[in-house]
Amino acid sequence: MNAVCVLKVALVMSCFVHKIISGSCTPKLEKSLLEDLRSMTMKIKRGTEEGMNQPDEKFSAFAASLTASKTLGAGEIIKFNKVWTNIDDDYNPMTGIYTAPKRGVYYFSSSVMSQYDKTLRVFLCKNNRRIVAVFTGYSDTNMATLNMVLELKKGDTVYIKQDGPQKYIYSESQSNYNMFSGYLIR
Repeated sequence: MNAVCVLKVALVMSCFVHKIISGSCTPKLEKSLLEDLRSMTMKIKRGTEEGMNQPDEKFSAFAASLTASKTLGAGEIIKFNKVWTNIDDDYNPMTGIYTAPKRGVYYFSSSVMSQYDKTLRVFLCKNNRRIVAVFTGYSDTNMATLNMVLELKKGDTVYIKQDGPQKYIYSESQSNYNMFSGYLIR
């Protein structure tokens, strides 16, 4: 379709140039070429607008929260059990693991809260490899948030995992203090 558009534009332009130079482009041909150009412009515009509204062949997004406080075991993957969004079920709340459905660039975010006067340290992990950590600190209840953009291959896994002696996570079923979410950017 792009080649046809270029050809039509070239024809209209050549007609006008020819008319200016020789004065011999007929009004009927001129009108026909202009109508073709207008029609092609509308088709291109509609195609662009329609293309912007078309869903990707495979989109993935999830958001989940933790509904209860707990003392995490050493190296435990946090199972964010209340699922808010899980397009195509790529996040598994039973394991706490997100599995990439296709190669792409993904955005992940997690917020965690420690129990009163306790600490918490967790990592965002990709395929058993620590990527980035957050630590909540020592006083009162503290929150920490991490954000990361990762390039993933199909089948790569991402999850939030406890590490070290800091293992106390606080939550309430109606407050959703602890969240894990992610989505495919492109």
